[in-house]
Amino acid sequence: MFTLVLPTWVVPPLHAVEECDRVARRSLELPRYRATSRDSGVAAALVWLTLGEVSPLTQRFGGGTWDPPNSTPADSTATWSSSATYEMARSESWVALSRAADAPPPPDDDWRRLGVEPAPVKECEREYAYGVWRALAWLLGVREDFPIYTSWHRSAEIPHDRPHLRAPVRGGQPGAAWDAAEQAAQDQAHRDARWYWEHVRSRLDATADSAGR
Repeated sequence: MFTLVLPTWVVPPLHAVEECDRVARRSLELPRYRATSRDSGVAAALVWLTLGEVSPLTQRFGGGTWDPPNSTPADSTATWSSSATYEMARSESWVALSRAADAPPPPDDDWRRLGVEPAPVKECEREYAYGVWRALAWLLGVREDFPIYTSWHRSAEIPHDRPHLRAPVRGGQPGAAWDAAEQAAQDQAHRDARWYWEHVRSRLDATADSAGR
């Protein structure tokens, strides 16, 4: 298999990104009660970075470069690097956080500050957007905590942040207890996103006010 080369703006080390990417992609194959739309959001953000597909919410094309140029994923000596820029990742993160927080979409002034052209944002679940934001915030170094529970956490005996995803399910389908736990997790995610959004929004507005004086 080819070797992934991370863009310089990515803060976590390669082996950590690869571990999260592996777990996130596997989550796409799991039933609803073992992985939720949040995990799908994490996977979408990591696939954009590692495979060069379109970004999760604004559908910006990432692309990438092969070395040597005519390589394929089966070439063990080849390297591949995403062309997703810091500006693209930061703007995608801000869009995702706004949606996860049930906040208004970025105004024109935000796009200018972010250094990218405005782009329409696709409709998605709030929980999916939260997963996208968690992944990008981690990649950008805004948050240190992994966006998804991995085998590393399990080996270190760190409890799952959403234990209902690992709890036994009677009859193969989740019941009222699972639904209540998932709703509580989504409510907590919304509060988390709202706090971060309000914090960033206040700083952006303060910067704009200072620049206008």
